[in-house]
Amino acid sequence: MLSLESQTVLDILRDLTGGDDVYKIIDADEILEKLPSVVKLTKIQLSQLIKDLKDREYINVKYFTPDEYCLLTLKRIEQKANTSQAEVAPDKRERELYGNVKQPKNKGVKSGIIFLMSLLGSLLGSSVVAAVATVIIKFVL
Repeated sequence: MLSLESQTVLDILRDLTGGDDVYKIIDADEILEKLPSVVKLTKIQLSQLIKDLKDREYINVKYFTPDEYCLLTLKRIEQKANTSQAEVAPDKRERELYGNVKQPKNKGVKSGIIFLMSLLGSLLGSSVVAAVATVIIKFVL
């Protein structure tokens, strides 16, 4: 989820770049002018938000300076979010066919069993090392 400032800046960037999949050069003052009075940002904070949006793959940035940005807003993030919501909700027909099927609960491994297996593994490993050392001592030395 994006913060209020990030979402506002992303919406402004989408308005400024349009939907033609072409990199646009945008002035930082132009973005700051379009911000609502509730959101007050400096140029440094704006550049941090743009870096964050770039890292989260909401925008592609070709280059940027503190005063201007050459960027492209991406649409595929919205499409992925819409498709993932559609995939999560089961189809009406599937519900009618299968009903409410309960998923079995995954019962984890008990810690006592883990301790026992670790102990047996270490004993087996040390016995193999002792056997190899005994063979080396008897036949080599």
